Amino acid sequence: MAERVWIRDLRPGDDLQESFVIKSRDLRQRRGGGQYLAAVIGDRTGEVTALAWERVDRLAEVCEPGEVVRIGGQIQKYQGRTQVIIRRAEKLPSEEIDLRNYVRSAATDAKVLWSTFQDIISEVEEPRLKQLLYRVFSDPEVERGFRSAPAAKTMHHAYRSGLLEHTVSAMQAARPLASHYKLNEDLVLAGVALHDLGKVWELCIGNTIEYTDDGRLLGHLSLEVLHVDRIISEIDGFPSELRKHLLHILLSHHGEYAYGSPRRPKTPEAMLVHLVDNMDSRMAGMFEAINADGDSDEAWSSLSKMLERNIYRRRP
Repeated sequence: MAERVWIRDLRPGDDLQESFVIKSRDLRQRRGGGQYLAAVIGDRTGEVTALAWERVDRLAEVCEPGEVVRIGGQIQKYQGRTQVIIRRAEKLPSEEIDLRNYVRSAATDAKVLWSTFQDIISEVEEPRLKQLLYRVFSDPEVERGFRSAPAAKTMHHAYRSGLLEHTVSAMQAARPLASHYKLNEDLVLAGVALHDLGKVWELCIGNTIEYTDDGRLLGHLSLEVLHVDRIISEIDGFPSELRKHLLHILLSHHGEYAYGSPRRPKTPEAMLVHLVDNMDSRMAGMFEAINADGDSDEAWSSLSKMLERNIYRRRP
């Protein structure tokens, strides 16, 4: 059996006959008239632009977003970026699809991330906060979703277990900063642990990442606040002041109204959770841009949609 050709290993000039998942598809107008197909195809190692100039209508029918498609064509380089020219395409039969080939996962195994996450939670000393965290994350549905969910559809940690990876990383960064600024460390850790909980219900992951109906209608901030507040109401003696602080952290962690935050941070703990969340997501965006072109020797990355800039790829 021939060895699979991964996105990260594509070499300009080579012919291509391999299966990929269609991430997106768009019909665009050519300058001289007529249409061409512009798609993004991917596997667990990355994604790349794919174009079709001939038999456009037929290929557009086959290349539906979310479908796994066997593509025949050629790999080329244009303006320093690798892309695929599609000549042929056919849907892969379901019995031949191994999702592990097409769905990217966190670099660290989810079991290891989950163990680290539980270890950090165990360090929370405030009894009501610890009880809340144990109740939330001992729910089998929540645990299952939290361990596998992406952190976003496209922007950062947009892959299986990305939510868990992002949360663990942010908690590890937040702990020494909370100590440095003499903040309530338990509140900060609980806030970071719960700040994206709603993505368990906002996003679903299969061949691609999509928003659920609840995600589109309510959004993850609303979903997590409703869930956390319900659990709080079931804990006898949960301090009302602590409840206000924690829910404020969740409602304000996007930082600004322009970024969908119902509240802006108005406590030191809320500000730190927002900044750590933003820092971790943007650092992930940096490395995503640097690594997106595989082992290309180009000095600059492709334009990062998240960061709205090209990133210098050469490391000191």
